[in-house]
Amino acid sequence: MRKLRLLVLSVGTQVGQNVLATLARRRGDLELIATSSVSNEPSVFDWDAVYIVPATAADPEAFELRLLDIMAREQIDLVIPCRDDDIVFLSALHDRRPDLAPRLLCGSADAGKVIADKWLSAEFCARHGLPFAPSIASATATERAEFARRNGFPLIAKPRRGYASQDVYLISNDEQFERTLAREGWIVQKYLGDPRGVADFLEGIASRGIPLYHTFQGLKSSIQALIAPDGSVPHVICTRNRSRMRRSKWVETDRDPVALDIGTRCAQAFSAEGWRGPLNIQCQRDADGVLLIHEFNGRFTGATVDRWLLGFDEVGAAIETFTGVRFGGDQAPPPVSLEAFESLVARGADPRDVEAFARDGVWRRGR
Repeated sequence: MRKLRLLVLSVGTQVGQNVLATLARRRGDLELIATSSVSNEPSVFDWDAVYIVPATAADPEAFELRLLDIMAREQIDLVIPCRDDDIVFLSALHDRRPDLAPRLLCGSADAGKVIADKWLSAEFCARHGLPFAPSIASATATERAEFARRNGFPLIAKPRRGYASQDVYLISNDEQFERTLAREGWIVQKYLGDPRGVADFLEGIASRGIPLYHTFQGLKSSIQALIAPDGSVPHVICTRNRSRMRRSKWVETDRDPVALDIGTRCAQAFSAEGWRGPLNIQCQRDADGVLLIHEFNGRFTGATVDRWLLGFDEVGAAIETFTGVRFGGDQAPPPVSLEAFESLVARGADPRDVEAFARDGVWRRGR
């Protein structure tokens, strides 16, 4: 029987590594093809074959030509994105090429834009009555003052299109607030968490100095839904996650009915707007304990392998739902506890593989 042929984009990311980890014991029924814009990431050599591609956002036309060539050459059954830029590109391709759409793990371009842009996400949630963190993207001095009065300092400043908490700032005064909104493509949100922790940190800086390592990322609620090609919602998975200095991660199943309700309502709203495939809803509680959404992702996430360890086979479910093929091997392990712990470890790539990959633009296992 012909193996199911998957093309996974941007596999050097943690998301790509998570996808592979959940499929590792089932790859006998799969041909796992990958893409990467870099040649020296160790994880790219874990796949059956990997192709060098241009960075998705930097040169979308060249990326499209390369992608279409790989899909035809490798007879790909399903393309799985692992980065936000991949989502924006694939959802646009989904609309332009209806002949390819069934083989893309994504939905419409309009829904993809909402997922990728935090201000569009805020407007989307307002239209659908979903609890998104209070947000502002442009404002007069009076509107800024009213937003700060209602939500208080600190506030969170972040790019409308960003990921992995990059370029995210805590702002604590009107001048910072004004300068943030004067920048193109930025948004300010209510700080979700206990602001007393930020105040204590600032007092500590005044008395002791700036700690070399620090983070304000507390307990987060991560909700992972799947929207099938027919618009139905096969599952909604809720977990609580905590990262420690990006070196380890603790995840537990979240049985809070509020989280499940938010996930279900979000999935239904995005389904109605044409989204298909994975939908990740990132939430956190404010100082009053209210659970609020602060961003969406249209893909699997860095916690995918943790959900797998907790017994949720989100990757396998998506592949089977979109291809109609049930493949063998180990399914998600039955959870032995309600918690999963992940520690990040260092590794390196064989320089000979890196050199060959960079030279040839493609690398295949066993050659």
